[in-house]
Parts: sequence; C-alpha cells; structure tokens
Amino acid sequence: MASLPVHPPEWIDAAPIRVERSVDIAAPPSAVWARIADHLSWPEWFTALDSVQITGAPTGVGGGRRVTVNRLAMDEEFTVWDTDEHFAFAVIAAKLPILAAMAESVQLEPIDAGCRVIYRQGLQARRGFGGILGAIWRRQGAPALESALAELKRLIE
Repeated sequence: MASLPVHPPEWIDAAPIRVERSVDIAAPPSAVWARIADHLSWPEWFTALDSVQITGAPTGVGGGRRVTVNRLAMDEEFTVWDTDEHFAFAVIAAKLPILAAMAESVQLEPIDAGCRVIYRQGLQARRGFGGILGAIWRRQGAPALESALAELKRLIE
C-alpha cells in the first residue's frame, strides 16, 4: 500500500477535490456521536464501506482503522477527536494508485431540532490523474456520501 501524508481537516478547504454534504438529525449530538464513534457499525450506514477494522487505539487523535471500499483497503489515522463535536481522519495508506492525499471531517452542530452533521471530504490525485479522480468522486463518492448520511439519519431517528 502506498503511504500518504497526514493532513489536518483544515487542509480540506484547499484540497483540489472537495465534497461537502450535511443532514439534520432529530437526535442530540451525543446520540449521533455514539454511532460515529462505533467504527465497526459504519458499513451499516455508510454502505460504500465493505468493512472496518480497528488498527490502533479505537478513539482519540493518533488512533486508526482500516476500511475497505470496493475491495480496496485504506488505512486511516484520526486527526481530531472531540467527543460529541468533531471527528476527522486522514488516509495514511491506500491501494488506490491515483490517490495522493485524502482527509475527511465529520462535525456535529446542535440545532433546535437535534443535530446537524456536516461531512467533508478532501482529495488530491497523483500528478496527471486529477481529472480522473474528480470524475470518479463526482459519480461515486459524492452520491455514496449522500446515501450514507440519509441512512445514518434513518438509523438514529
């Protein structure tokens, strides 16, 4: 697996490929956090994931997990872990040869009706592959994220 740089969630704003989606869930941030912090349950709501395996500490900055998407493994390192508020990670290794960097951020904001989940992804392709990775992400990544947030809402509410 190719090693990738660890980027903080702020990097997403400058990433060449960015996706952001949000959903309002009629539940407190603590209920949503409980689902997000349960890594092994992610494939139940983020169905693009085939599997999740804990590879380091299951919580906290520096912890990690391995996810498999379409039989492609990616190792992730947690870069933010603020209970009930913000979870972020960087992909630190991947079997996707066109990927140069990737970071994701999940923020929970209290609202009158419960909680707003803001999920952001930032990607950078290896030189010469930006158009290909961008097209793949628009066709598959963004719709998968929308579907995941809708399923997260359904499971929690």
